[in-house]
Amino acid sequence: MILTSVLTFARTQAQTDSNGLTDANGVIYANEALSDFHRRLIQKNVDASQIQEASITGTVNVGTYAYPTNPCSIIALKAIELNYADTVAQNYKVGEQVDVSNLPLGGFGYLRTNADPSFPQFDDRGDTFEIFPTPTSAHNLTNLIRLIGYAKPSVYGTISDTVMYPENLDPGILGYRIAANYKYSLQGTDNYVAGDKLNAKYEERVTQYINTLSRGSQQPIQATAIQLDGFEF
Repeated sequence: MILTSVLTFARTQAQTDSNGLTDANGVIYANEALSDFHRRLIQKNVDASQIQEASITGTVNVGTYAYPTNPCSIIALKAIELNYADTVAQNYKVGEQVDVSNLPLGGFGYLRTNADPSFPQFDDRGDTFEIFPTPTSAHNLTNLIRLIGYAKPSVYGTISDTVMYPENLDPGILGYRIAANYKYSLQGTDNYVAGDKLNAKYEERVTQYINTLSRGSQQPIQATAIQLDGFEF
């Protein structure tokens, strides 16, 4: 699916054409819808928003690092794994996020020196993060940090751009939001009402796909016959 198909759907819902909902505005509205949809997925911890993994080599006496932007930006953190001992995959430990309301005496300074590398911690600061303990020359530095996070979706530049998973499952995922934003841009009571109706359809579609994409498995309960062997009495 390419973005043109989504815009065709949006124009039909908004009862307009390319003279009303232009290609240029369609790309702008599509990027807003894309960002909003992925933000909803992340809020619900839906991995279908696309998971990105990246490894970072540590630096001696440096504990604060920037989130990577290549090959893909991470817009929300899912987990940080740390391995101060070696580069063996199974030896990575999932870092525990620091509770800033319950820091030990000495605060961050204490953690930088005294945190246990067998039970590492981290502090998320938006575009950067700090790990504890601060790595020293006695620690493994190669691929010390392994980040697992939600990838920032690639924005649309033209109407011929490919619509990626999961929004490619249905043109209505982005299409209803695009149509709503177009109606809002026209102003006037009637257009606001029409925009609200279209946005309600978008909200319904988002809820449906969050429920679908967050699918999981659960072992069914199996009935077992009551068995008595005489020792119960």
